[in-house]
Amino acid sequence: MEKHIVIEGNHQLNGEIAIKGAKNAVLKQMVLPILATGDYKITNVPNITDVTYMQEVLSCLGITSSFEKSTLKINSPENIGIEAPYELVQKMRASIIILGPLLARKGTAKIAFPGGDQLGPRPVQMHLDALEKMGANFHLEHGVLIGETDGLKGVEVNLPYASVGATENTLLAAVLADGKTVIENAAREPEIVDIVRMLKNMGADISGEGTSEITITGVESLKPTNHEVIGDRIVAGTYLAALAATRGSGVILGVDPNTLPMEIKKFIEIGLDITIQEKSLIIESTDKYESIELSTLPFPGVATDLQPIFGTALLRAQGTSIITENVYDQRFQWIPEVQRMGANIQTGWQHAMIKGVEDLSGAPVNSTDIRTGASLIIAALQADGKSQITGIDHIERGYEDIVSSLDSLGAAIEYN
Repeated sequence: MEKHIVIEGNHQLNGEIAIKGAKNAVLKQMVLPILATGDYKITNVPNITDVTYMQEVLSCLGITSSFEKSTLKINSPENIGIEAPYELVQKMRASIIILGPLLARKGTAKIAFPGGDQLGPRPVQMHLDALEKMGANFHLEHGVLIGETDGLKGVEVNLPYASVGATENTLLAAVLADGKTVIENAAREPEIVDIVRMLKNMGADISGEGTSEITITGVESLKPTNHEVIGDRIVAGTYLAALAATRGSGVILGVDPNTLPMEIKKFIEIGLDITIQEKSLIIESTDKYESIELSTLPFPGVATDLQPIFGTALLRAQGTSIITENVYDQRFQWIPEVQRMGANIQTGWQHAMIKGVEDLSGAPVNSTDIRTGASLIIAALQADGKSQITGIDHIERGYEDIVSSLDSLGAAIEYN
């Protein structure tokens, strides 16, 4: 039988939790060795399956790596491969991030493209449009996307949307391109700032990270470096929601509060008393547990990844909460599952209206993606009786042993 998580609800959470490095930063930092030969050491790395998948992608390119005690050691040889096969890209679509650096270093890239013979959804098309403007050409052969260039040139790239992935792929291609590249309407996420921090240590010439205009002047070569990954704001937000939903108190260590500006504001509106310190948050529950209005937006707005997390934290709040999803139209997949637990939610277009209920009842539910899985855990923590969560392989892609972490805070939770 498939491994699942069993939670007995209605246990208040209290205690201290330390956050590891950000998944959305480290997966991209792992591909930076494509750009320069040598040995790298990345620390504060979370032990999640997406890191393992990216190690497999690197292995296909001839780049070796070892992972032990939150430290990832990577060796990039003189001669690297140029192709990521379908079975790996299918596991993790973030594999598309190897496109820019492979074109920059090798002039050729081959990436199996899930989804047939179309060049893909608009977000991926933005990657290709930016790289084509820099001098790359793309075509599909038997489901494989092939990119080629005689040399990338610095250009002005104006993204139609502040896409994180398109910003990153353009950035990683531009660091070795000939001339200056300006990314207009660039994504401003903290993970991009952290990626740039590592690139600068490698010798890249970049300015404007964290703003909507990033300027990159290409250099002839880069060098290997060591790097400590920024704390994962999405994981921190998940534990904030768990404390809020169970009316608990605690300390979250290892996260920069500046990476969660709007989220902290919204948790305070719900009813948490939050003390902000340099790299930690101290949380105390109050008598207030109220509904809010919330809209997801690119940073510094509320992260779309945290929308399901907020949603399940609000299931028993006083009044009616309104959540608007502006970033990712598939982000409401958690709702049918929590409705089986007694949640009162109505949806229309990109809006969800959550009317707080007095009680939820434990039920068997299924995770369809990383954040849906985390949100179902939040729901189960506050439900009467036991819940069984399947599809936990999704959860393990983004959370390092969430069961042990929640158990340490007082949750009645176990693998089964």
